[in-house]
Amino acid sequence: MSTKFIIDTNVLIQNPEVLSRGSKHNLIIPRAVFDELSLAGKGSRWRDITTLLLLSADRGRVAIESASSDYEFRFNPSDRNAQRLNGTDFETVRLALEYAEKNTANSPCVVTNDRALAFFLSDFKVDVISGEAFLEQSKYESINEDIKDKAAKVVSSQKRYLTISFTLGIVTSILASLLYSNINQIVETISVWGTLIGLPVLGVMLFWYRENYRLSYGTFEFCVGVLMSYYVFIPNFDYEILGVTEGIQILGGLYVMVRGLDNIAKAIVGTRLESLWKKIF
Repeated sequence: MSTKFIIDTNVLIQNPEVLSRGSKHNLIIPRAVFDELSLAGKGSRWRDITTLLLLSADRGRVAIESASSDYEFRFNPSDRNAQRLNGTDFETVRLALEYAEKNTANSPCVVTNDRALAFFLSDFKVDVISGEAFLEQSKYESINEDIKDKAAKVVSSQKRYLTISFTLGIVTSILASLLYSNINQIVETISVWGTLIGLPVLGVMLFWYRENYRLSYGTFEFCVGVLMSYYVFIPNFDYEILGVTEGIQILGGLYVMVRGLDNIAKAIVGTRLESLWKKIF
């Protein structure tokens, strides 16, 4: 495996076991990718990958590099794929193109699960493969078992996070539905002042929930939107009762669903679910 493989951010997130393959002579991590993963506030899932990446670099499995500061390339700004790339993607392209120009006999290969980046690189005749394809291609290479085991723990942690978040969101939605179904009894047991104080407190609690458990909150929000729309038809599903008020309630439910999906999309950045989400949407 003599080709230089330049590893993109999404591959490190979705297939961290790639770090157990090859060596610093052929596995390259763009400096911009490392900086992106090291950003504060991205959550423990990203910090785990950064720690694994540093360990791999210390043990000579990968090299962290960047393109020359004066290296430039031209592209069409109106290219749809170019418009979907961020700064890290462009730095990855710069590094790949500089490697290709310096070593025409052994051009680099970018390992990415990002379709927009793959299509953009294809215009420059740069080889691209997915993370899964790289793992299949390198399965007979020497493997660092310690890094492989640590990568497996990162993957397991991601799966546990996704499972717990979705489950908690669904459970919270069920509880909210039960509270709404018994709202009259609840209101009768509290005073007017209790209602006036309780609603703002509930709003603050929901904000805290969203900020700290966005994926769970997004799932909860989407489910609430579904229930808001369904309650228009329950229990008879009589379409003749639909009027302006019911139509507004349905539109409100759809809006809440979209907001929930937006929160889910933001929360899954940095998880194995991100690539599947981008394929669907």
